[in-house]
Amino acid sequence: MDRGDSNETPKLLKSVSRDAGRHFFDAPARMNLDDCILRLRHLAGLEIISLTPSELGHWLSFRFEGHAFSANDPFGEVWFFAEDPETPDALLQKIALCVVTTTKPS
Repeated sequence: MDRGDSNETPKLLKSVSRDAGRHFFDAPARMNLDDCILRLRHLAGLEIISLTPSELGHWLSFRFEGHAFSANDPFGEVWFFAEDPETPDALLQKIALCVVTTTKPS
């Protein structure tokens, strides 16, 4: 899978599952869930709901612009999901870009 690069626009995934919504993005391999949380906090209006341990890593739940999202870190990778598979790509791209950008995105 393409893991992204901070010099290019992240490519969105479109893997839909019945229980987790749309898997839309994988954070770069060098990043852990804590790194992602620190960067997501730069998105104005993003609300972190919970961080819950599970058998395989942790689940982060958050809301942004009226949509529900989650991130999971099984096997040392961070995977992002949109609860609604029809969440607009532009919104998903904002989240992905925030994660791969070292400075606050415009």
